[in-house]
Amino acid sequence: MSVNVAATRSIDVVIVDDEKFVRGALRTYLSQAPDVAVVAEGANGAEAVSLAHEHQPDVMLIDIQMPVMDGIAAIRRIVAELPDIRILVVTGHISDVYLKAALIAGASGYVVKDAEPERIVAAVRQVNAGDCPIDPAVTHLLVADVRNSLPGKSQRPDMELSDREEEVLRLLCEGLSNTEIASALFLSESTVKYHLVRLGRKFQARDRLQLVITALRTGVIV
Repeated sequence: MSVNVAATRSIDVVIVDDEKFVRGALRTYLSQAPDVAVVAEGANGAEAVSLAHEHQPDVMLIDIQMPVMDGIAAIRRIVAELPDIRILVVTGHISDVYLKAALIAGASGYVVKDAEPERIVAAVRQVNAGDCPIDPAVTHLLVADVRNSLPGKSQRPDMELSDREEEVLRLLCEGLSNTEIASALFLSESTVKYHLVRLGRKFQARDRLQLVITALRTGVIV
């Protein structure tokens, strides 16, 4: 049975990087995917904010260190003004500091520029679907860093979590993937995803990493 690709809505993408060569490479990678359409490109953070408002894409690929306005500031502006846009950081900086700053600003994923083309395309699809393309081991380091850096936790929000939701959330905060959570709790992956969706709604979190940060920041998970 053939699939009518034209009938499938494409993932509209904007690429923002101050290096023209990098923008060209990313555009080439993404243009080979039948479900992805690059609708615009920019060279700095200010252009990223402008293009976000002009095109309102599904996903934006944004570098961190750029002129005029850096990527972190641009991400913060875009997420605040257009929260439905998902941000994938594509950068050459493999740093816990940059990673944490990008995710707290509102990015939904973090990959390096020299990743395989298939990996970058897959990351765009994952971010668009609400997932976070970051290695679980890196997530674990991030969680530890966020825990240690918080000046203090606010009062625990007045919400009820089931025992199962607390178990899933705790394992998520330990850096486990959906597959690992399912194995640890003897659940199916679909059931884990169901609980994560419910938790995301309760915490008003855009994605799993924002859910982790919010759970730690509010003291629900200590």
